[in-house]
Amino acid sequence: MPNTEKRFKKGEIICRPKEMVMSMYNILYGSVGIYFDYGTPEQVDVVTLREGDFFNVISFLESRQRNTTAVALENTIVSEITYDNFSAYFREKPAKIMSLLQHMSARMRQMQKAYVDTCHALELCGDKEKLAAEHGDWVESHNRTYNLLRAMFPTLYHEEERKAQELCRAESDPQTAMLNPTAAERPQ
Repeated sequence: MPNTEKRFKKGEIICRPKEMVMSMYNILYGSVGIYFDYGTPEQVDVVTLREGDFFNVISFLESRQRNTTAVALENTIVSEITYDNFSAYFREKPAKIMSLLQHMSARMRQMQKAYVDTCHALELCGDKEKLAAEHGDWVESHNRTYNLLRAMFPTLYHEEERKAQELCRAESDPQTAMLNPTAAERPQ
């Protein structure tokens, strides 16, 4: 298998939005920041990835444009995995298959949690009747998805429900919220 290592200096952009990058990357050394609207006042830090992490996986697997910018946060070495070397790469490094699957599983769990948290906050803080009237199909679909995920991860969602209820309480009655702060808000 040909050498698939690429080196990037600190601050160097590895991938840009709207690029069709036909590779995914495994970080061998260093760290990579993933951003929305990189270099603008609206910049959002999505995640910092470190040695062993993969990035550009979804764009690679789905053959679609990126929607984020990947930047080397320090001098960084990555292994580039292309369609041409995909089989050979994982044949030579079979443990990387499990690493990639764990990466994808963690990413799915984060997305599921973010989805459920957002939807649950809408349910608690939003106008349920208006939501159902304007987006009835979505509400039904969400309820099925939410209940399925909640059954799969019960302890995770119990804590998130408590936090969402406290958030809504604070938004609906800031005076009471200030008098009764959550544990995270109390001075140490």
